[in-house]
Amino acid sequence: MAKKILLLGGSHGQLPAIFEAKRRGFYTILCDYLPDNPGQNHTDEYFCISTTDYEAVKACAEENNVDIILAYASDPAAPIASFAAEKLGLIGSSFDSVSLLSNKKQFRKFLKKHGFNTPRFVVTGGNITIAELSHLKKPWIVKPVDSSDTKGVTEVNSEIKLMSAVQKALKYSKSGQAIIEEFVDGSVANLHGDAFIHDGKMIFCMLGDRIFSSVSAPLKPSTELYPSRLPKKMVQQVEEVTADILRKCGFTFGAINIEARIDSNGDIYVMEIGPRAGGTLTPQTIAAATGFNMLETLFDLFENKYILQKEAFLMPTICFALHVNKWGIFERVNLSDQLKQYILEEHIYVNKGDVVKPYSEPGSLIGVLIFRFEDMAQAEEMLPGLYEEVIAGIELSQKRN
Repeated sequence: MAKKILLLGGSHGQLPAIFEAKRRGFYTILCDYLPDNPGQNHTDEYFCISTTDYEAVKACAEENNVDIILAYASDPAAPIASFAAEKLGLIGSSFDSVSLLSNKKQFRKFLKKHGFNTPRFVVTGGNITIAELSHLKKPWIVKPVDSSDTKGVTEVNSEIKLMSAVQKALKYSKSGQAIIEEFVDGSVANLHGDAFIHDGKMIFCMLGDRIFSSVSAPLKPSTELYPSRLPKKMVQQVEEVTADILRKCGFTFGAINIEARIDSNGDIYVMEIGPRAGGTLTPQTIAAATGFNMLETLFDLFENKYILQKEAFLMPTICFALHVNKWGIFERVNLSDQLKQYILEEHIYVNKGDVVKPYSEPGSLIGVLIFRFEDMAQAEEMLPGLYEEVIAGIELSQKRN
């Protein structure tokens, strides 16, 4: 009998997990509260249930007698998947560890308690005075404690804009809390990537350079290059700090997403560890760069297969988040032949005639391009003009046809 898997979330970025489950012959069940989610067209069953509703997800899993619960590329759904799996005795990391990693307030407190670098911060439910922030250096970064994808995140340089930033963050917080923290400069490095944890050990990790180029959303990364151009020793230090954090918090199984910064003093800050694989096709980009496939490894474990740790190859690979900086009607992506020759994968999530939003708005991703190059010299040659060329190639009209 085929194993049953409950997938939490059916967005475009979560389709790879659905496709892998189907390829393996799993019986697929999807929960997603958005009635127009694309995932429902590819699963055996679909329930219009919020992936952040603990009891509803647990009940769905129990009633359908599922073998596996997976929150792929979703921070908000990760604790719910862990909660239900733990209650039903299914495979997964502990609910306590996943909840800790999914909440910025709890994660910051944990880092401070265990001696890791972390920015100074204040948490508020809405009532905050400037006096309470007197020990924090500006600029301040205001964000929800329990959201993802830079939803509700604002950089604040003056007291005048603080309350509007807090209210914006609270709008995206399930728990009704916002965190105000000092900005950590990434003048040495802004790193991002995925790692895989098995039996409490990090068996794979790949970190790349994160680039912030968007005009409309300067806090939102537009481009990621794998592997990082940093010296290997520095990258390994970040990996070691991350592994130490995971050991201390008790996370033992699955893919994780890492955001880290190295400041002007050379200090390492692990800003976020998402207890799930990265969104915006980060796992697919890393697979193209290294040959290590997060999804295949995860499903091998689901099927109790032996995990073979093979030597990774390295081919410089870029993940580009397709977006626009203004409202418009999507026409097409028109790139030069020179640029097209480096495209390994092209994923377009909108259709001609669809309204597209600025990158600063939630749900504004038009698609993802994955570029692969022969060597780092070639990648570095293309990188400086890549953002401008790709953005210029996204054609919009102001009126529907």
